[in-house]
Amino acid sequence: MNVKKVSIEFFAILLAAVVSVPLYLIIINSFKSNSEILLTPLAFPSFSVGFTNITRAFEKMDILHPYATTLSIAGIAVGIGIFFSSLAAYAVARIRHRLFTNLYWVYMAGIMIPIQSALIPLVFLLRGFGLNNTLFGISIVYTAIISPFAIFVFSGFMKTIPKDLEESAYIDGCSPFRAFFQIIFPLIKPVTATLIILQFIYVWNDLLLPLVLVSTRDYPTVSIALYKFFGSRGQVDFSLLFGGISLVLFPILVLFFSFQRFFVKGLAAGAVKG
Repeated sequence: MNVKKVSIEFFAILLAAVVSVPLYLIIINSFKSNSEILLTPLAFPSFSVGFTNITRAFEKMDILHPYATTLSIAGIAVGIGIFFSSLAAYAVARIRHRLFTNLYWVYMAGIMIPIQSALIPLVFLLRGFGLNNTLFGISIVYTAIISPFAIFVFSGFMKTIPKDLEESAYIDGCSPFRAFFQIIFPLIKPVTATLIILQFIYVWNDLLLPLVLVSTRDYPTVSIALYKFFGSRGQVDFSLLFGGISLVLFPILVLFFSFQRFFVKGLAAGAVKG
């Protein structure tokens, strides 16, 4: 018996069980009444409530509108961010010049800047460009937030790809852009899928920027719709809250399980090649 292997597997199972506790609580409490949640939050539900909590939350949140708003913001931000981040990372990883070396560290500085410290300048900047209280305006802000990390991951992975692949293409008359889209981009698909999932979850769950940059009445995101379940004095119907959490969580689970194969490949590629 390999003691080391068994120990690693046991630790992995234990860690997975601990991480799964919040998901377990959300699922079981979505089928309980408010009193049952307060008295026995960890117990398995009797299912006497059925899907009432979820249907009530669906109606109160008017969930289709928040779904559409958040999907629009996340789609624009992640799409633009991933596309231009991959191009910027390609330049940083392949072009040996002081300018691109300095730009790389500028990008890395963006990871360390807390967005909370830039909220006031962001509001005035968006207002100056006429982008305040617009989906495109907040999407561009998210693009700027997620791009530095994406560039960091992309560039680290691209540096491990042999340059011989591109040099052979250049000999055949291939341009740098064509080499990137036909040779490099297919090789980074697992990493791209991983970044799409991680960045989409960040935008989907964020509460701060929608509260500050857009009108919560005109553009309610799923996090804002869920936040409205909390009363002014901290009073909340937990059965309704857990039903809303289930609605907010459902698209994320669908996205993850749809791209799970690419997500695992991306993590493995990063671990081996990073």
